[in-house]
Amino acid sequence: MLLRPPGLLDAATLPHWPYAHALDQELTGRGIPPGAVRVERDYRREATMRLVLSWDASRCAGSGGIRLLWHDDTGWTHSLLRPDAAGAIPRGPLTALHRVFATPRDVAEVAGALVSRRFHRYRGDHHGEWEQAPQVRAAIAAFHLTVRAGTAG
Repeated sequence: MLLRPPGLLDAATLPHWPYAHALDQELTGRGIPPGAVRVERDYRREATMRLVLSWDASRCAGSGGIRLLWHDDTGWTHSLLRPDAAGAIPRGPLTALHRVFATPRDVAEVAGALVSRRFHRYRGDHHGEWEQAPQVRAAIAAFHLTVRAGTAG
């Protein structure tokens, strides 16, 4: 479970931290915590907020692992991790998750299906949006304004 932001970062510098925390709690509560979680600002994309949830081969059914990626502007994608730990095979958007801020329950359900390789559970459409999405969107927008003002000056 994530107890605090990674490294020396303050949660105030990560406006998407509440979403990461809610996801982590849901995944942990269902018994499928990711082995690695990264919560970061992607400076290459003008400070886009990003989450990376990874399950290696030891936590997954099958020969490799799975990685779920989230960007605040595009939502959820996934990739398959190679069994030899030599990288990942991008698979594209998680089409079952129709919202950028999909509910943690929906994300956990899709993650559980992918990690367990029970793909019949993945087929459902998950249209729900997380109830705190408007607040986190506003915090991200305010952060972007701050970054733009800092680079313009």
